[in-house]
Amino acid sequence: MLIEVLHSASSPFLPYLEDKLVIVIDVLRATSTIVTALANGCQAVVPALSPEEALEKRLTLPGSLLGGERHAVRIEGFDLGNSPFDYAPEKVGGKTVILTTTNGTRAIRAASEAPQVWLASFVNLQSIVHSIFREMERNSGLEGIAIFCAGTEDRFDLPDILCAGMLIDALGPEVEVNDLGEASRMLYRAAEGHLIETICRSDHGRKLLSLGLERDIIYCATTNILPIVPVLADGEIVWLADDMRG
Repeated sequence: MLIEVLHSASSPFLPYLEDKLVIVIDVLRATSTIVTALANGCQAVVPALSPEEALEKRLTLPGSLLGGERHAVRIEGFDLGNSPFDYAPEKVGGKTVILTTTNGTRAIRAASEAPQVWLASFVNLQSIVHSIFREMERNSGLEGIAIFCAGTEDRFDLPDILCAGMLIDALGPEVEVNDLGEASRMLYRAAEGHLIETICRSDHGRKLLSLGLERDIIYCATTNILPIVPVLADGEIVWLADDMRG
């Protein structure tokens, strides 16, 4: 089975959708934040393309919270930003969050026609790996996996690629990958012992550092701390059913 890595939300995506499991990665910070929100009791996250769309959606979801950023800064008037630390249990427990981000929610929506869309980051990577092996065993119709890196404003994003590389590496040496998949695995292996330092030197990492968000980077680069697989279902991101059953 071929695993293909796509480098940004502007990647030509439609040819990769049919009969494939799509895994969206936005390490800094959307998928890391969504995983954290669900772990902290958030009922569901609804991805929106724009602040205006988020505001419209809230009219149909009474009691929901608005979360999001533009240029890494919380949107004015929104309840939450895009930092995992915003999504504490006392804020999001039992709530639905409508989230719009510069890159991540756009990538999620771009992938929404795929039969299955999961969300990955360093914080939940091992759970994604376990669920991939389980899916491969029970779904004979699965034609392949597309790892969709959200990118940074339609550009290559090193943190996302490193996460894709870690995922591919964890799936073992026998998996077949495209060229970007092989490159991501090589980059991950080169950075494996110093992920935080490497991510801090990336364009996106330097942007967050300039805003005083070093704590976010350290958290988002921490591996395998949350046993959750978020899945897009009917326009909402929730726990994968198997995880909900334990």
